Amino acid sequence: MNDDPMMVERWSTMAGVHRRMEARIEHELRRQIGLGVREFCALSVLRRGTWAGKGSLSLSDLAAAVGLSQSATSRLVARLQVHGLLVIRPSCDDRRSIEIELTDVAHNTVKAGVPVLHQAVSDAVGLLGAEGADAQLLGYLRGEPH
Repeated sequence: MNDDPMMVERWSTMAGVHRRMEARIEHELRRQIGLGVREFCALSVLRRGTWAGKGSLSLSDLAAAVGLSQSATSRLVARLQVHGLLVIRPSCDDRRSIEIELTDVAHNTVKAGVPVLHQAVSDAVGLLGAEGADAQLLGYLRGEPH
C-alpha cells in the first residue's frame, strides 16, 4: 500500500474546495434564480436528457443522475412541480412509474443559471489561487491540459 502524504493532502484540499464551491454556487443560484444546487442539477440533468433526444426521464433515472435516493428525488421533483418547472405524468411503458419533463420556464431557468454557475466556480478557483493552493489542483479546476 502506498502511503503518499501528498495524495492525502490533495484529497483533503479537493474536498474543501468542493465544499466551498458548492456553498458559493448554492448562494449565487438562490440569490439570482431562486433555486439551490440540487434543484438546478436536477433541471440540468432533465435538460440534457431532452437535448440527447431522450425526451422525459423516469424518476429512477433522475435519482441516479443527481445522486439522491428515490424518495429524496420524489420530494425534490414535487418542489419543482409546485414552482411550475416540471410536468409529471404516468409512464407509457410502466404505469407504476412516472415520467418527468421540463416546462418552458424550467428551460429558461437553467439557461439563466449556467452563467451563474460558471462565474461562481471561476470566483472560487480564483480565491484558491490567491490563497496559494496546489498548482496541479488549480490547473485541473481551470480545465488546463495536464
